[in-house]
Amino acid sequence: MSPRTDKQNELIREQRKQEILQAAIEVYVAKGYSVATLSDIADQAGLAHGLVYYYFKNKKRLFRELYESMMDQSLRFTTEYFEQDAPVLEQLRNYALLICGRVIKDPQTQRFYMRIGLDLHHLYEPGELSPFEWMKSFIQPMAQAVDNGIRQGVVRQGDANLMAMQFWGAISQGMNYLDQLLQDLVAQGLTETEISSIMNEKFRQIAESAVSFFRPD
Repeated sequence: MSPRTDKQNELIREQRKQEILQAAIEVYVAKGYSVATLSDIADQAGLAHGLVYYYFKNKKRLFRELYESMMDQSLRFTTEYFEQDAPVLEQLRNYALLICGRVIKDPQTQRFYMRIGLDLHHLYEPGELSPFEWMKSFIQPMAQAVDNGIRQGVVRQGDANLMAMQFWGAISQGMNYLDQLLQDLVAQGLTETEISSIMNEKFRQIAESAVSFFRPD
C-alpha cells in the first residue's frame, strides 16, 4: 500500500478534528461546560482519549475553537444570504424560516448556540472577547436589508440597526420556544410526520411575526 500523501493526511486530521468538535456539541448539550471532560468527548466521538488530547491540550482550548468556528459559520452564512437579490420582506421572512428550521434539522447544534453564551466566562478572560462587537457584525447584513426596505418604502421608517436587532430577537425567542416544543412533541411519542407538520406551522407563524413590525402603517 502506498503511503498517504500530505494532502490525504491533512484531510484525515481535519476529519478527526471535526468529529471531536461535533462530539463536544453533544456532550455540552447533555452535561454543560463545567461537568464535561475531554474523556467524555473522546467517548462520544468513539476515539482514543489520547487522540483528543493530541488535537486539544485542554477543554478550554477545544470549546474556544468550537465557539469561534460556529460563530464564524453563522456570520458567513448570514452575510452570504443577504447578498442575494430578493424583495426585502420576502428575504427577511425566508431567513427567519431557514433559521427556525434548523431547530428540527439539527437540534443539538441549536441548543449549543442557545446556551454557550452563558459559559463564555469560562472560555475568555474579561475584556478578551466582545460578544457585542460580534453581534454588530452579525446584525449588519440584516440592517442593510432593512435600510434598503426603508428607502424602497416597503419597510416603515426607523433605526435600521435597532429594527434588525428586534428582528433577530424575535427569531431567537422563537427558536427557544421551538426547541421546547420539539422536546415536548417527541416526549408525547408523535411520529416524525406529525412533528414536522406542527413545527412547520410554527415556523411560519414565527417568521410572519418577525417581519410584521417592518410593514408601514
